[in-house]
Amino acid sequence: MESSHSWTKLQIQNHTEATKKLGQIKDEVILFIKSNKNIYEKDVLDFIKKSYKKHGLVNDSKKEFAIVAFGKNTKEVHYFPKKQGQKLKANSLILLDIWARLDKRNSPYADMTWMFYFGNKVPSQIQEKWKVLADARDIAIEYIKKEIRKGKLPRGLDIDRISHDVIGKSGFGENIKHTIGHSLGFDHPHGKLPGINWREYSPILKNVGYTVEPGMYFSDFGMRTEIDFYISEKNEIVVTTPIQSKIDTL
Repeated sequence: MESSHSWTKLQIQNHTEATKKLGQIKDEVILFIKSNKNIYEKDVLDFIKKSYKKHGLVNDSKKEFAIVAFGKNTKEVHYFPKKQGQKLKANSLILLDIWARLDKRNSPYADMTWMFYFGNKVPSQIQEKWKVLADARDIAIEYIKKEIRKGKLPRGLDIDRISHDVIGKSGFGENIKHTIGHSLGFDHPHGKLPGINWREYSPILKNVGYTVEPGMYFSDFGMRTEIDFYISEKNEIVVTTPIQSKIDTL
């Protein structure tokens, strides 16, 4: 159920609880992969589906409820494997994008993306690109903080531009394949309220959840980082998901 109003205190509480559970599932996925290295993308998706249920979460889509991409498949923005998908291979990236909500009426979604490297050390060329991406995410957060300190709610297009400029100035502008973020919904992770994109002249709203999720996609791999946040009544930005500082090695 979508509303034109800000979220209630209970909805914010439910969203925050959902983000914590997604963080737990992310950690459980790490342990699952480490203990089952001879696996396919579909194996991890099956594990996530069971984890949602175990943690009291639901996803309104039966088929597209998470993204698990190994190696070259990370270059696809929205990748869903056919049959078993790709087998996990040494020295490759893994992209995990999970979204779900509490199994309670009118509870909003949580949505997060995390990057892993299946190998001993992340190659320097991947680390360099990751730093650009993390900077694009962090600068978006700092820009929002700066604007609300001025008593202003920033427009979606300005947040999008600030973040994408970091990627463009680093020489990777052509590798941007989607906007910086979106509002979070109640029956779908993408909400119907004003989002964070180059066409959105409306300011973002207080007490509504949004994502910041810059991504870069190349010919042989891709990467994305995604957090959730809302602006409180006290004009503070509250990031509800974990913030990934570096690519985790498995």
